[in-house]
Amino acid sequence: MGDVFQFLSSASLEKLTGRKAYDLEDLLDLIKTCPDSSIFYHTFSAFLKMREVQVPYNTDFAIWVSRSLNEKALAEKLMAVDLSEYNTIKTLKMRFIEIIETYREQKPDAFQKTANEPFYLYDIIRVVYPTDKFAYDLKSFRELLPTISVYSMYFHFIESRLHTHLQTDDFSTWIEESLNIPDLAQMIRKIDFNVYTLEGLRTRIIQLIDEHLKEIEQKG
Repeated sequence: MGDVFQFLSSASLEKLTGRKAYDLEDLLDLIKTCPDSSIFYHTFSAFLKMREVQVPYNTDFAIWVSRSLNEKALAEKLMAVDLSEYNTIKTLKMRFIEIIETYREQKPDAFQKTANEPFYLYDIIRVVYPTDKFAYDLKSFRELLPTISVYSMYFHFIESRLHTHLQTDDFSTWIEESLNIPDLAQMIRKIDFNVYTLEGLRTRIIQLIDEHLKEIEQKG
């Protein structure tokens, strides 16, 4: 038996920073100078909020650029950033800066436009806490997955990538390292969370585990 997996969860306290952007130059300055926690809030944390309402753009930056400045082309470029490819805030921030600066070279007039509504920069205070749910093997892990909160799903499959600085999630790491099931771990790791709701992620992981358990049963 491998290490026990304790499900964790997180809670966040949002707070306004008092900083805002009225145009693209302002937005660029905010992204360059704001703390990493603000970038996290407006990208990965936004995933938790927006997946519930199916907003077509995947970050607060892209939504504001599209709705308040009507710069659809830039919004689409920001939307195209695959969050799953970034394991640090610094590299993600640099990518946003690169996109906006390139757009300024291509369409300088866009930087003269004033937004209908300002972009309000938020920061976030996070608290991670343990739950009373423990998995001892793959079957118990599978049984618990339907019972954990979406916040726990979010923490282990998305948020944990930033805190461990690994391009992976807690679930697949535990399944590979503690349960020694690398094939299943790799399939879970390859799930593109950009195309799923959090409930969809839960369903897909359960499906992969069920298929693995069925295959083991048939072989046995």
